[in-house]
Amino acid sequence: MHRLFLVHELLIIICEHLYDEDDIPNASKEALARLARTCKAFHAVALNALWSNLDGVAPLIQCLPAEVTRLYWRLPLGTAVVGIERAPRKAEWDIIRGYASRVQRLRVLNPLRPVEPSVIFTLSRPPTTSPLFPNLRSLVWNDSRPQTMGFLQTLCGPLLTSLTFDCLSTGTDRWGAAASAILIALPVICPAVKVITLPSSSPCPPIPNILLAWSHLEEVTCGEIDTVIFRHLAKQTYLRKLAFILSQSISQSLTDRPSSPQTFSRLRELEVHAPELPSLVEFMQKLEIHPTSIRGQVDAGPTPCDMRAFFVFLTEHYVGVKLQNISLQSLPSIRVTSVAQPPLLPPTGNQFNGRSTRAGIHGSDFWPLAQFGSIETLIIDNDDLASLASAWPHLRTFSVNKTYGWVVKSDITQIGLLEMLQCCPKLQTLCIAIDTDTFTEVPLDRPGGGVQNMNIRTLAFADSVIQPRATTVVAAFLSDVFPRLNEVTAWKSDQMRARRDANSTDPTVYAIRWEGQERRWRRSE
Repeated sequence: MHRLFLVHELLIIICEHLYDEDDIPNASKEALARLARTCKAFHAVALNALWSNLDGVAPLIQCLPAEVTRLYWRLPLGTAVVGIERAPRKAEWDIIRGYASRVQRLRVLNPLRPVEPSVIFTLSRPPTTSPLFPNLRSLVWNDSRPQTMGFLQTLCGPLLTSLTFDCLSTGTDRWGAAASAILIALPVICPAVKVITLPSSSPCPPIPNILLAWSHLEEVTCGEIDTVIFRHLAKQTYLRKLAFILSQSISQSLTDRPSSPQTFSRLRELEVHAPELPSLVEFMQKLEIHPTSIRGQVDAGPTPCDMRAFFVFLTEHYVGVKLQNISLQSLPSIRVTSVAQPPLLPPTGNQFNGRSTRAGIHGSDFWPLAQFGSIETLIIDNDDLASLASAWPHLRTFSVNKTYGWVVKSDITQIGLLEMLQCCPKLQTLCIAIDTDTFTEVPLDRPGGGVQNMNIRTLAFADSVIQPRATTVVAAFLSDVFPRLNEVTAWKSDQMRARRDANSTDPTVYAIRWEGQERRWRRSE
């Protein structure tokens, strides 16, 4: 073996490179397992990489002898459930601790590999006073069963810096006094937390108050908070991300007591769930902050006037600021309107036809955003923005109406899509509607004309209609333009599948035609 492989730091880099969560399922883990068995020099480093990110506690139990564990099938879905036959002995606990000591990031439950409550109860009572996961840095608690909360106390420790509660409301609603006491004690158990995510609907009123005990927070995601907690977060020197539900009390407090210049001084990502869009705009005006990433979620669909005011506010408020990400979601009341618009792209494709109307929101209302050439992510559940693509050469995420669809037929052809890809070479996520009527026959030369995107793995076509005759042509086009494409989806949301087109065709038919287009073409080559 070459002596370069004896350099510990080099082995760590190799193993970290091997571990790829987006790779073929279990392929990277199998490679690391083989590397750990190759020689003693690789063993410890490969195992550390293999166990550093643990999705569920089932693998820990399945490392024990067969007489300790049991596996049965849960009907009717046939999911394999991991259980435990008896309490582990000392030697078996040593096996658990040996692997658990390598875990740095843990999600308690994996729905694909569920465990019985008895497994959680067993791990909650290790025969030692030492931490079971001594090197745990990041924890996702997604077990909503109140009787398992004791395990949370076992997992938390002084090295924990990221804590996320991802629990179903059906479980958190039943959290009792014992569970609440454990949650309230968290700042004492793990004082180094910098990233915290609390349930959006708090299981009991005192839970958001634990935010007051941490003074070095960098990212906070929570539900509704009072003015005291809000003022505390505003003073956090290192806070770069804040996501919360805007209440009337906070808006009123900003009116009665204006914010200081040091308020949210380093905030870069802001996510606000507001009752309506004007409330969000008013909130940002009062704070006088300039986060580079804005995500708004509103309960009441804004009027076209609200949308135009929001975009104008951004252009006036963000003069000289590099706005990178804009996301505006939950807009069911806005209907998409196609409109004649002088395109930024050449007129060979992506034409927008129709009559202008101020009754809806349309392309011209988005033109103020064209001044932000730094935009990397744009998610709007509302309108057709493809004609603005050339204004955003750094765009990485482009998603339009992924949930509700475009409603009207898209005028984006394959030529318009190719021009968009040329304008946005860094694009990684794409959701648009496309007109497949122009896909008539497979050309003899390359369908994409040499244009390729090597970044996109999953492509969403919203509520695009596709006829049987076009499936092969579309598959050829996608295979050429997106050579690393793994999945093509359309009509995927419940909102779109509940609709019917003019011919009363079941949207599921379109969804089936779209799925697997790229794979079908590769099989035919």
